[in-house]
Amino acid sequence: MEKETIKKSSFLVVSHVLYRKIGPVEGPYSSVIKALKGKAKKIMEIKVPLFGYKNPINFGNKEIGIPSFFGILTPIKYLTDFFITLFLIAKFNLDTKGDKVVIGIDPLSTIPAIALKPFFKYKLIFYSVDFNETRFNNPLMQGAYELFDKWASVYSNQTWVVCESLREYKKKNYKVEAIYIPNSAMFDPSLSKRVKKKRKGNKLAWTGTLITERSYGILFGVIKKICEIRPDLEVLLVPIRDHEKFQKIIDDNNYKNIKIVKLTSRRAWQEFVAKCDVGLAVYDDKFGSTKYIEPLKIWDFMLCGVPFIISSEPSISKPVIDSKVCYLLGPANSFPDKVGLKRFLEKKNLESLFPKCLKLSQNFSIDKRIQKSLAKL
Repeated sequence: MEKETIKKSSFLVVSHVLYRKIGPVEGPYSSVIKALKGKAKKIMEIKVPLFGYKNPINFGNKEIGIPSFFGILTPIKYLTDFFITLFLIAKFNLDTKGDKVVIGIDPLSTIPAIALKPFFKYKLIFYSVDFNETRFNNPLMQGAYELFDKWASVYSNQTWVVCESLREYKKKNYKVEAIYIPNSAMFDPSLSKRVKKKRKGNKLAWTGTLITERSYGILFGVIKKICEIRPDLEVLLVPIRDHEKFQKIIDDNNYKNIKIVKLTSRRAWQEFVAKCDVGLAVYDDKFGSTKYIEPLKIWDFMLCGVPFIISSEPSISKPVIDSKVCYLLGPANSFPDKVGLKRFLEKKNLESLFPKCLKLSQNFSIDKRIQKSLAKL
């Protein structure tokens, strides 16, 4: 698919979306849409709530409300998702002329597109953004989840993966040669360059969502140990949700150097972190999907010229590790080399890594990666 063909093609992006009070959380689906914007004839999206039907399904500019009782039980919710997505994909194809490409962001979003592909003759891409070997306690649900992941990987025209470990998993288990498309940001050097001189070397930033109680203990435990090495650090936490819970932990433990910041978009987070000096990405080593993710936040750090500290369990591409823009914690978020971490956190070292971060961000810009992959479609 050459550039001219992309311009003449219509794209449908289908994804499950996590909602919070102020709206949907940005993720791989939004990164893909931004990367295609201005390059394709037409871009539409189907956004299905990840949990329940408190929020409507979005189809382009339309909102489709679903009775809440369909979302109470997980099997019924997924079955409802399947048939509604099937109908909306069919409607997109009936209403759209010319070449079409459907991009499914998760297995459940991609399976309906596989069923309709022989009838509408569109190209299908499965963007695999995570995988969890223990997602469901129910063996039947887990088996179905893994089967859908396999079908989505095998029967799509292309399979994109968000990290190297997923590419290896699909090659080993499905014999599929997946394409590495990190959930990176589109390169924008203006974000960091205008604030670089204002950095003082003492601001550490984190953002994300914590699912388990264990995750809270891990995050605050790591922060405490980092602050023992650099007591002057100002720690700025930007939770996607549960702000009250974060604040309660801070108050209960009398953490003077940790503050909560409320932001409402990925762009706002990027503009905020560009003013900081070092990032933090901490993960639970016992959580099933940890080894099959490459954190979105690390690409925001590099986009802003910010080196970062990260757990050793997630998948991180070799060029990022080799560049030394990140400091890897030991297994299970241990601190085997406190002297090395102290050197990493020195202001001069953080400043020296600024251009390396920007170079990686430029090389792995998601729009470049997607255009290169579409050229092979």
